[in-house]
Amino acid sequence: MLKIIICDDDDFTVRLIHGLLEKAIEISKIEAQIVCETSSGTDLLHFIKKNTGPYLYLLDFDFGKKDLNGIDLAKKVSHYDSNAKIVFVTSHAEKGITILQSGIQAFGFIEKDIKQQTMITSLIKYLKMAEPTLHQIPESQMLELPIGIDETICLPMSDIIYVDSVKTIAHSICYHTFNGSEITVRDTMEHALELLGTNFIRCHRSVIVNKEQVVSVKN
Repeated sequence: MLKIIICDDDDFTVRLIHGLLEKAIEISKIEAQIVCETSSGTDLLHFIKKNTGPYLYLLDFDFGKKDLNGIDLAKKVSHYDSNAKIVFVTSHAEKGITILQSGIQAFGFIEKDIKQQTMITSLIKYLKMAEPTLHQIPESQMLELPIGIDETICLPMSDIIYVDSVKTIAHSICYHTFNGSEITVRDTMEHALELLGTNFIRCHRSVIVNKEQVVSVKN
């Protein structure tokens, strides 16, 4: 079970993230639960002192002058929860550099966006990344990709969002994963579809998508 904490100094934002997160959990089908939501960093610290983690934290960066800022709060969180996975949710994307320069090991960043679907997609990404691995992935669900002479990598098929053809390199395709990796190999779309199996569908002659990673469809 993935346990999640939401902390933002604005009560409306807390309720908004709660609702979007519930949709993301439903779509991703990950076993997860929101165990604490608060607009106070102090209350968050009281909770994790009494209830041991690890947790996935959705944490605001700027709490104004009434409380610790996101960096100081993250440092205290890490003191009590050494395995904390902290995702900063902020209206200021440029603050990411400040956070990284502070030495905080951020699990990720989500920009507050008026397009709720964009935020849901980001939440799904971090839910999948934070999901506890309870067992080894079977070989049948792994894809071995040749990336050089006598060199291969094994990639869980569930991590693949889509595959597309590479126009700049002849006879090559690229595997795109939900954590941002792009793995280019010499292969054909037809052969890739055979390897990937029934969870993948060719939606265009140059694109294969993972049906389990699709959030919405239009046109």
